[in-house]
Amino acid sequence: MDLSHLKEIRVLIVEDDDDDWLITRKIFQQIPEPSFVVDRSSTYEEAIEAIEKREHDVYLIDYRLGEHTGTDILEKVHPERRAQPFILLTGVADTDLERRSLRLAAADYLVKGSFDATLLSRTLLYALQRKLIEQQRVDQLIELNQAKEDFISIASHQLRTPATGVKQYLGMVIEGFVGDVPEAQLGLLRQAYQSNERQLRIISDLLKVAQVDSGKMKLHPELVRIDELLVEVLDELGSVLKERDQSVTLNKTGTDVPAIKFDRDSIRMVFENIIDNASKYSPQGSNINVEIGRPDSSLSVSVYDQGVGIVEKDLPRL
Repeated sequence: MDLSHLKEIRVLIVEDDDDDWLITRKIFQQIPEPSFVVDRSSTYEEAIEAIEKREHDVYLIDYRLGEHTGTDILEKVHPERRAQPFILLTGVADTDLERRSLRLAAADYLVKGSFDATLLSRTLLYALQRKLIEQQRVDQLIELNQAKEDFISIASHQLRTPATGVKQYLGMVIEGFVGDVPEAQLGLLRQAYQSNERQLRIISDLLKVAQVDSGKMKLHPELVRIDELLVEVLDELGSVLKERDQSVTLNKTGTDVPAIKFDRDSIRMVFENIIDNASKYSPQGSNINVEIGRPDSSLSVSVYDQGVGIVEKDLPRL
């Protein structure tokens, strides 16, 4: 990694004391190379305005700025999101301040009067180089994530085509378009059809994950009755529940369950995942209770199972 592509390095010094500004500028003038172009902001407001323009490569920020501090600037501009390093200047060594500045993503910390041209130059160049390495790692992660999204999208489309064909052919056989089918074989065909349906839903889920990661997922709200949607979900999970010898009870508190506007497929996937997890982590032969309630003017859906539950210390992670 090198910074040879920078013909000159633009530095913004945020300093309200004229004497300290002149001293720091003089130290910069003693640096033989690379070439530093130094600008100054003398107030918090000027500094924020200058930083937002993103015209500088590195920022040296004095801790004392009238009513404000250098850490106020760090909190305001979010240096962890920027490609330019921010270095805090202070008149006195302070371990707590140093730790706080580093927690706020400052690249380094310098005490006035303790650095010469060599140390200042090395500090700035090291900070720039670290930021450059960080940015390159971020770019690599973005490329890897994009490759993952492309793979999921292509693989999902390729899997969907043959799976959809299998569904159509199975449906034709079940409906008797190619002749009568013995009842014993018809039962197996229906199970195969249901398994194929589940495979298609998994493929759709993969596509949705890729869309969410890439920020391309679009929601299509429509009026849906929660109770009817839950009945569909439970019917689709019927074969899984039967294999585990489990039962599900759907209870409604009151009879007034209004239609609500939301993206049907997305909420359906939420219910499928929650109820499937309730089944997966409950003992064989147990019962799962799904309740639709109307607390106040809202609508709630609760799923109760007989599983092992979640360790108390992990609950905040939910």
